[in-house]
Amino acid sequence: MRKLFLFCVALVVASFLVAEEVDDGVSCGYAGASVGMLLPGNGSSLKRAALVAARGGWYLDEYFALEAEALCAPNAASGEGCTPVWGGAVQALWHLSGWEAFDKLFGCERFAPFLTGGVQTLCAPRHVFADGSHRTGTGPCAGFGAFYHLTDNISLRAEARAALAVDSPCGMAYSLLAGVQFSFGD
Repeated sequence: MRKLFLFCVALVVASFLVAEEVDDGVSCGYAGASVGMLLPGNGSSLKRAALVAARGGWYLDEYFALEAEALCAPNAASGEGCTPVWGGAVQALWHLSGWEAFDKLFGCERFAPFLTGGVQTLCAPRHVFADGSHRTGTGPCAGFGAFYHLTDNISLRAEARAALAVDSPCGMAYSLLAGVQFSFGD
């Protein structure tokens, strides 16, 4: 658990270090935190669990960002009782608000939908994934969500994500997250 905390702190510090303005004045770095639910698919002994995420990232241009995320479900229930599940994701984020069709979605300039794609891994004790044969569930992930911009630097963020575990037979893992994101560099 201590390693996960240090990883989250490193993400936030790294985001502040790379924060600088790009050519068109877009804020470059961001950091955020979310809470939500981990919804495991078939083949895993996990039940639904509370999920906490911390992320840091930077914008390569006005509509495209790269981010790293730390995930933790500290009290996930499995067939063997409560067990911690932790992991991370590296993903790209594409804002749809740059397209004319989405510029004022629902008549609101503060609402900004996005898509994500990348790689996610979840780690747990052996009894969680596939009855004792695997400790991880790693594979591609994809999701969608939306920002609601409260100010130029503070936004609410909600998203849904699906991840395929290709290294174990546990199948899919789904997550629903909602939180806040702070952008800096403007």
